[in-house]
Amino acid sequence: MKRNYINKILALVLLLFIQACSSTKEEHATSHEAHGYETVDTTILQLTGATNRQIVSNTPTISVEKGSKVLPINISGRIIYDNRNATSISSRISGRIERLYVKYNYQPVKKGQLLLEIYSPELVTAQRELLMLHQQQDEKLLQAAVQKLQYLGFSAEQIQQLLQSKNVLYRVPIYSPASGYILEKPVTPPSSTVNTMASVGDAPEGEMDGMNNSSSNQQDISNSSASAPAPVILRTGQYLSTGQTIFNIYTNTDLIAEFAIPPSIATQIQKGKKVLFNKLSDTDESYLGEIRLIQPTFNAGENFSLARVYLKKNAFTVGELLNGTVAITTHEGYWLPKQAVIRLGKKSVVFRKEGRIFRPISVNTGISTANMIQVLNPIEHWLIAENASYLVDSEDFIISDDE
Repeated sequence: MKRNYINKILALVLLLFIQACSSTKEEHATSHEAHGYETVDTTILQLTGATNRQIVSNTPTISVEKGSKVLPINISGRIIYDNRNATSISSRISGRIERLYVKYNYQPVKKGQLLLEIYSPELVTAQRELLMLHQQQDEKLLQAAVQKLQYLGFSAEQIQQLLQSKNVLYRVPIYSPASGYILEKPVTPPSSTVNTMASVGDAPEGEMDGMNNSSSNQQDISNSSASAPAPVILRTGQYLSTGQTIFNIYTNTDLIAEFAIPPSIATQIQKGKKVLFNKLSDTDESYLGEIRLIQPTFNAGENFSLARVYLKKNAFTVGELLNGTVAITTHEGYWLPKQAVIRLGKKSVVFRKEGRIFRPISVNTGISTANMIQVLNPIEHWLIAENASYLVDSEDFIISDDE
C-alpha cells in the first residue's frame, strides 16, 4: 500500500512538470508572434534575391590591373587619291555636248586624250567673223577677232589652220590636260569668277599650251568609291555653261592612306606619330608611315577623326582596305580583360563578387584594345568575374545596381 501511494505521488508530480513546460513554450511562442520575430537562416537570405540583379555562381574571379600601359591600337583605313594633285577641267565656252568619250568615274586617261566634243554657237560665230574680216583685209579688226578666238581657247596653230582651210569648226574637241584617273565634277551653277579652264582644240600634242589652263583642286573625294566606279551623269546633248567644271583628274603617283581614329584615343594621336599598316589582302608585308594630317570628321551621326599618311611611289591601288596599328601610352585607369566586361546597350557592366553571389554593376570604360579594356571607375579592390558571358544567356534581362 505504501509503495503504491508513493508511485501515485511521483506520477502526479511528473504530470504537473510536463504541463508546466508545455505552458512555458506556448508563452514564448505567443511572445515571439506578438513582437513579429521569425528565425531566418542568414546563409539562405543572400541567395533569395531577384535573379536579374544577382547570380549564384562559382565562376573564376580576377583582380584589376592598375598602372601605365603602352597599348597597340588597331585602326582601319583605305587608300584614296591625293586631292592636292588634282587637275580640274572646265569649259571655256557654253555649248552642247555632241560626243562624250568618258564612260565612268575613275576611268584612266592620258594627257592629250580626247574627252568630249561640244557645239558652241558663240565659237562658230567668232570663227565666221574672223573669216569675214580676213577677206576684208582690215588688220585692226582682224587682230581683235584673232584675240577673241584665243580667249575662247583657240591656239595660234588652229587659227592659222582656219584661215587656210576657211572651214568653220562646229565640233570643238576637249582634251585631257594630264594623265591619271578622271572623276566627274557634280554639276553646279556657273560662278562669276572662273579660275580653271578646259582644253579646247584640235591637236592633242604640241598645241595645247594655248588651249589648256589646269589648276589644283582641293575637292574631297573621301566618300567616293574607286572600287565600284559609277557611270558619269553627263550625257550627249547636255548643255554646259561658261566656266562650268566638268571633270577632275587625279594622278595615282601620290596616294593617301586614310585611317579612322575612334574618339576614345583621338586626343592621344598627334601629327608625326608612326603607323604600322598592311593590306588586308596581303598581311605578310607591312609598311611604316607617319601621320601628317588629322582631320576631325562628323559622319552618319558619329564624331571621329581621319588621320592621313601620304605615300610616294608605292605599290598600292585606290580603294584598297588597310589594317593599321598605332601605339599609345596611358597613365591612369584600371584594366580588365575584355571578356570581363559585357555591353548592355549603351552601358558597360561587370559582375562583382559579394560573398557567394555576383552583382552586375555599371562602369565607365575608356580605351579598348584587342584584349584589354580600360575602366575609369575606382574598382581597385573588387573581385570580378573573369568572363562575364558565362553569367548571362540570351533570355536574361540584367539590371545593374544603379538602376
